[in-house]
Amino acid sequence: MASQPPSAGDTHELGRLRWRCRRGMKELDVLLVRYLDEHFGAASPADQEAFRQLLGTEDAVLYAYCLGSEPPPPRFRALIARVTSHPAAHPTAHPAAEGNAPDRR
Repeated sequence: MASQPPSAGDTHELGRLRWRCRRGMKELDVLLVRYLDEHFGAASPADQEAFRQLLGTEDAVLYAYCLGSEPPPPRFRALIARVTSHPAAHPTAHPAAEGNAPDRR
């Protein structure tokens, strides 16, 4: 379910959040920006606040949550599940494993 486009009043906040989604790891950038673009606007106020708080997490810890190598705290569990629920969202997903590798014949 995609979110509605942001209203003019939300544009500034979405810009700030988009900047905060820029991480030291491209994999996290992709996951976080995708969630922001596709789900944040339709999320409940509590889920939006949880996302804001999640963006304060260190990259290595956040990556471990998304990869599943470290369990996230209870307040982030459902959010991490949504952030990583996209079929190509697994941080270590390889295009060839999903049948999306370019044809190089």
